[in-house]
Amino acid sequence: MASTGCRICGGRLEELVDLGAMPPANWLLDVPDFEQERYPLALDHCSACANLQLRYCLPADVLYGHYFYVTPTSSSLDRHYRWLLDVLFERGYAGPRSAVIEVGSNRGAFLKAISPHVGSVLGVDPAANIVEVARKDGVDTVCDFFDADSAKRIAEARGTADLIVARHCFAHNEWPQRMLEGAAALLSPNGVLVIENNYAAQMVRDVEFDQIYHEHMFYYSLSSLSAMLERNGFRAIDVEVAAVHGGSIVCFAVPTNSERKAHERVAALLETEKKQLSPEALERFAKRTYAIRDELRTVVSGIRDDGRRVAAYGATAKGATLMNFCGFTDAEVFACADSTPIKEGRYIPGTGIQIVAESTLLQDPPDFFLLTAWNYKTELIAKARSAGAAEVEFIVPIPNVEIVR
Repeated sequence: MASTGCRICGGRLEELVDLGAMPPANWLLDVPDFEQERYPLALDHCSACANLQLRYCLPADVLYGHYFYVTPTSSSLDRHYRWLLDVLFERGYAGPRSAVIEVGSNRGAFLKAISPHVGSVLGVDPAANIVEVARKDGVDTVCDFFDADSAKRIAEARGTADLIVARHCFAHNEWPQRMLEGAAALLSPNGVLVIENNYAAQMVRDVEFDQIYHEHMFYYSLSSLSAMLERNGFRAIDVEVAAVHGGSIVCFAVPTNSERKAHERVAALLETEKKQLSPEALERFAKRTYAIRDELRTVVSGIRDDGRRVAAYGATAKGATLMNFCGFTDAEVFACADSTPIKEGRYIPGTGIQIVAESTLLQDPPDFFLLTAWNYKTELIAKARSAGAAEVEFIVPIPNVEIVR
């Protein structure tokens, strides 16, 4: 559905970038299909509340009917979980008796990390195949979309939650207000809601246009999050910006009538964002988006003309956006290395590029790896080198196209 106004405040929208039409990034295919259905992918900006949102949103059953995103096993994610746990416990947002619910819990990696330190944990996720993975791993998980109705069912069956964590899922709903309705129905009076998502200000600063895909219907800043929270019975009391996933905002919110006081970090970041999301910053982001696409096309074309081979590293959603935006197919990028078994053997949507086991491509490496999982750059380069891929070079697309030798 196309938006005619800001879905947070109703304000007038202006186009920021248009990446063209492409398939949903996580619609991995069993066979290559260049006729796969494509949908518009354009990002608009609301100057009234600083909201960035997709112009066209796909229905949830379309997005999640064949869903293949699995939270990766990663040392950087493990470090992030440890950092988040420290923040939650040191600032009194969680304790040894806390009932914790994670929305969009995927395979339950975060819940497994926090479980030994709290009273109880429960995951809520709409993707049935991923919920099955979590349950087999011992993580209690409800298969459902999170809204007021599902929250009331959970509250009736299990009681209220002291901590609700929504990591990288609040942007995946055309109407996130419904998730806030669910949080209001389930959160205890002195409870805390944690919303973590890719951070719009860092996306704009570092030209992370590949973060734009159909699942990400919103790109939040503290400014836009605060506007949404205040319209739906919540307020922000604390905030952090974390390095994970190329830069993420972690917002701690409570019901409006909660006794918890807001930390000065909130006001400070709101002031900083005025410059980070200024019209000039947004214009630079748009121009650099198209410039990086053109430069990357030139680099990959030159490598192919020299008779050398390029493979992608990381079958990520951002990688699907990047390759579809650049128009890369298996003619330019012959394969994509990934360590997630559920993805191996499948094809990146819209490209004909097959995903192969990471170990396979590290044993017989290409001349260049295009780091589609650039947010794990240091980790992946070190892994390739330790596996003996000493001569391979790495194309890093974001925030500038560079080659690491």
